[in-house]
Amino acid sequence: MPRTVDRLDGLALVGAARVGSLAVATPTLIESQPPAGEGAALTLRSHPAPAGSRHLVLANASGQLDLEFPVLAPEVMGAPGTGLVVGEGTVFVHAPLTSSAGSPSNVPRPDLIVFGNARALWADGLPFIHALREIRTAYGGSPLLWAPRVALPHRIPLLAYLGVDLVDTTEGLFAAARDEYLDPTFGPFDRAVARTERLCACAACSADTEGPLAIHTVHAYRRAIAETRAAARAGRLRELVESRLPSEPVLAEMLRYADRELASLLEERTPVIGAGVRAYVILESQRRPEMARFRRRLLERYRPPASKTVLLLVPCSKTKPYRHSRSHRRFATAWDGLHAVERVHVVSVSSPIGLVPRELEDVPPARHYDIPVTGDWVEPEREAVLAGLRHLLAQGKYSSVVVHLDPEEYSFLRPAFSGQPPLHWTISDGRTTSPDALRTLRQTLDGALAGQKSVPGGPLAVVREELRELASVQFGRAAADRLFASPVRLAGRPWFQRLTDGRADLATLREERGLFHLTVAGARRLVPDPPLFVDVEPALSLAGDLFTPGVRAADREIRVGDSVVLLRSGMLAGVGEATLPGPLMSEMGHGLAVRVRHRAHAPTDTPMMEEGPLSDPGPVV
Repeated sequence: MPRTVDRLDGLALVGAARVGSLAVATPTLIESQPPAGEGAALTLRSHPAPAGSRHLVLANASGQLDLEFPVLAPEVMGAPGTGLVVGEGTVFVHAPLTSSAGSPSNVPRPDLIVFGNARALWADGLPFIHALREIRTAYGGSPLLWAPRVALPHRIPLLAYLGVDLVDTTEGLFAAARDEYLDPTFGPFDRAVARTERLCACAACSADTEGPLAIHTVHAYRRAIAETRAAARAGRLRELVESRLPSEPVLAEMLRYADRELASLLEERTPVIGAGVRAYVILESQRRPEMARFRRRLLERYRPPASKTVLLLVPCSKTKPYRHSRSHRRFATAWDGLHAVERVHVVSVSSPIGLVPRELEDVPPARHYDIPVTGDWVEPEREAVLAGLRHLLAQGKYSSVVVHLDPEEYSFLRPAFSGQPPLHWTISDGRTTSPDALRTLRQTLDGALAGQKSVPGGPLAVVREELRELASVQFGRAAADRLFASPVRLAGRPWFQRLTDGRADLATLREERGLFHLTVAGARRLVPDPPLFVDVEPALSLAGDLFTPGVRAADREIRVGDSVVLLRSGMLAGVGEATLPGPLMSEMGHGLAVRVRHRAHAPTDTPMMEEGPLSDPGPVV
């Protein structure tokens, strides 16, 4: 498939593609009636055709694509699962699909899919989302998808987020013919107000006399597609989608359906790494794939370190990571110098992420979110916290629980403590950092730690346990056991940890990344059955980075940013960082798949990363 990907955001693949001689950027706009005298990136023209059929031509400066297909009757549904070849590399489908028609077994995987009854299913809501899932399940993520006559300017961000690569201006031009003014932010809008306030700077709106509304409509589409591509390249398409929800109720409806029905596809395309700060403002933000993944991995992969015997629940903070905040630094002064204090397990309570153990504070998105704080908890927020709390209490070895939270605001936590270890609330006035509150916190922790022995091996042994749990969240518990099997040493600083075996680095961890980077020596501990593996073509030298033509197979659990293990004929070939999710590595015919960091037995290997003793092996833990 001649398609390359520069950035993923939701199901949108930002990059470039080719269908026959036609080359396009993705996502892109098809203009069915560009303003006179103005060039368009991609145009749609209708040509004469026999009765009962259509002849459409997509064209731009690179070439053109002829599409000829019958008008199915009834057109609303057509023949279910119809997968008609209607042009070079192009199939025409009507949902719902069937097991026999429109599947890759009957039709070669196309370069372009025309979703023929998209407009009818959009009006029904949920069937449109089901159809997108069926199409991507049957054909994969690499073909371009065109949903004709669905797009209006304010809908374009959501359609792109749902994986629609091509949108057309047809529906908007029909609206213009009905004298409806469309705005990319508000949707249908009062034209007189927009003109008075100069809401649009296009030729039709800025002239002394009102120009044709169709000219404004096309410019509204162009602005919307540019905003969509910019947001996707910046990794903020979901935020743009959420900002558009008030413009039309169906957008919120579709997003809710998508978060439920397309959850696995959306999570697959969501990177495991992050940068900067992302705002989670409305309830829909709580359902974002990265948040759901963090909560799920906490329940499925994480276990409280065995040395932690006192669970301490504290509020989150605006500053990320929490431990750097002013409030959390003041909390730390309350337990400074206590006997066996390393046994205290600090866990922050936050929305929308749920519970965040101190050792996972740098794991995205825990380090990269911001929310409005009102003290009002809605049911989904409460349930996320309660699920995490029940998990910790069931899996941990706690002898007592200390809750340094406002007892009124967090009263919803009480049911989770029924029948659990002794419980101590430390706040009486709602102020967590007041001198009285900090004094009570210290006294309560001192009492909870009374009689407890220090951890054998000291604080570094606890750090090892914490890092092992981080590895479990990243790679799975079995892989973490192998990576941390004895002998293991720690070296470095808190902001840059090195996990070694005394001779070679096994993995490195930078605070700002929050996840491990494997080395070749570390990957050897995971072979022959490593998680997050990429099978490389045997003849490939792997002299540079790995591109998709060199990928034979890839673990479907790989996400963008994952530290992956490269195998060649079952043997370790190197390690790197994924730039595509595993399924797309196998589907895409072009583009970068893995940034290779270290190669097995490569001349660039250094003693630190491969053979030879370390000058600073670090303490044994």
